[in-house]
Amino acid sequence: MAKKKIGLYSTLESTFNNKVEDLYLIVDHEQIVFSVKNNVTGDFVAFEHFVNSPDNVGWHQLIAYLQNNSKLIQGIFNNVIFVWNSSRYMLTKKLTKEDTLLYQQELDLVHGVSSEEELYLKVLGEQQMLVFSVPDALSTLLSRTFPTGKWHHFAEFVLTIPAQNAALVFLFDNTYYIRLVKAGATQIMNTHPIEGADQNCYTILNTGANVLGDLGQTELSIWGAAQLKDDFINGVFPYFSSVEILNNNQGTMANSLNANYPNHIYSPYFIF
Repeated sequence: MAKKKIGLYSTLESTFNNKVEDLYLIVDHEQIVFSVKNNVTGDFVAFEHFVNSPDNVGWHQLIAYLQNNSKLIQGIFNNVIFVWNSSRYMLTKKLTKEDTLLYQQELDLVHGVSSEEELYLKVLGEQQMLVFSVPDALSTLLSRTFPTGKWHHFAEFVLTIPAQNAALVFLFDNTYYIRLVKAGATQIMNTHPIEGADQNCYTILNTGANVLGDLGQTELSIWGAAQLKDDFINGVFPYFSSVEILNNNQGTMANSLNANYPNHIYSPYFIF
């Protein structure tokens, strides 16, 4: 059975005539997170985290559980942003003439063919395109409850974080993102499964050294560190010029999360 891991709430100010809050609905294959941001103050004002049980396949039971257990699902929002959090994406060169079929073929070449998914393209700057696909079943289920929701990918928000010479790492339950930046330009962006501590350290350090060269001139920034689970990250600290574990420091709701989760494991959900 699905379950609710956490729910934190303050008074939501939106009315039908004055919509001031945005809902970010972050979804992966195992969980759904509601993160509500006041777009006037920039504060995060509500947060819910739901997880699927291991024996559930797909999102039907999880979304059905939300209908009776989420305090936010019937809220009034200015924007509803679906944020797909999966490894099936790629950052590629923007084509002079946009050709959806060519982007689809490139995505299939990188990740394999996946049927019954819809392709999405997000232009990033003048030269880059973020390409990803969302399962039709998931999109249909969420659209029934949030018909105005628009799809984005978590990688899109990671790529907009300003950095100069840095390695940016985002830790989730079963995967982590790594983005490497040199002289302000993104060199590589990948998502990896969380494996053994030695393998995780090797992946970060090997990728960093191959792409950036001297890591001693590189800053390491980490979102989502959980000490009991992610001790492997400590093994890479000595190789970087500096290390920053990002705090949930935007707004009262995020600050209250820090009191209960001092290792900042929810910080990836407050980067929007």
